[in-house]
Amino acid sequence: MTSAVPTKNKSAFVRSGTAVKATSASDVARQAGLDWTVSLHDLSANYLVPGNDSPSLLPIKNKLAVVKTTALGETTAVGVVGKRYQPFQNGEVFSSLDAIIDSGEARYAAAGEYDGGAKVWMLLQLPNEMEIKGDPHAAFILAKTSHDGSSSVVIRPVIERLFCHNQINKIYRGKNQMTYTLRHTTNAVLNPQEIKQIMQLTYTSMEMYTQLSTVLLEREATREHAVNYFKKVFPLPSKVEYSPIELLSKGEKSMRSRALAARDKAFSIYNDSPTQENIRNTEFGLWQSVIEYADHGNSRKDAAIATISARNDGLKLRALELLGA
Repeated sequence: MTSAVPTKNKSAFVRSGTAVKATSASDVARQAGLDWTVSLHDLSANYLVPGNDSPSLLPIKNKLAVVKTTALGETTAVGVVGKRYQPFQNGEVFSSLDAIIDSGEARYAAAGEYDGGAKVWMLLQLPNEMEIKGDPHAAFILAKTSHDGSSSVVIRPVIERLFCHNQINKIYRGKNQMTYTLRHTTNAVLNPQEIKQIMQLTYTSMEMYTQLSTVLLEREATREHAVNYFKKVFPLPSKVEYSPIELLSKGEKSMRSRALAARDKAFSIYNDSPTQENIRNTEFGLWQSVIEYADHGNSRKDAAIATISARNDGLKLRALELLGA
């Protein structure tokens, strides 16, 4: 069986970030345009008293605005936090990753931001690769954090199927979610034991994915199986699924239209895409078609951000669980 044919799909990291060649987090920040600063500022509200043309400024207690300032002096408010919030600069937050680079087990690959700078990320690539049914897969470590108080530093493995740039971020639910968290504190530095833990999470994730792919590749999938599978992945209430269209409300019509479009797109990927040539007619192919739909087939403008932020991980995980793997 020959390997799949690469498509024009681009990795989410390429679509929403910048490729880098750097040996330190501060260099990454500079190359990726993340060399801006954040600072805290008091908040107030404009209040127009009835009968008075001059608005009053009312101070907002216990809250501060997080302001992003670029090297050119451009400013943008990226979030609101509590009085106790401690801001950290991008270079500070990600400097702990330098220990992984210094260990020789990974290299910096890309970095970027979203939500106007409220969220930032850096990507490390491992030299380890694996091949599944002739397809090369790369292993990465993704580190993300926020400047709006919504997240600590979260570090997790990412596996990418290179032919279609599908990203597999999480395989199982539950406590073992293959993530590492580093809180925003003044002594937030990775120690050697923690580096070992992060690397082990990545290697374990690669092993789990390889084992899972072996199981799913052995399971054949007929056309009927595929059609029924996509119905389950993109479900509809019985009333919306089977009632005459004229009996549905506007909202129900929209719901059915979205679900049917998603099913058709996922099935088209499964049945026609060159990325399926070597895995078609298997349950692994069914799952990969949903992943490709989530990462590339959805027409939303923020599809790349949805992949990086893990917003579409739920769809990918549900699609896997429906296969009973």
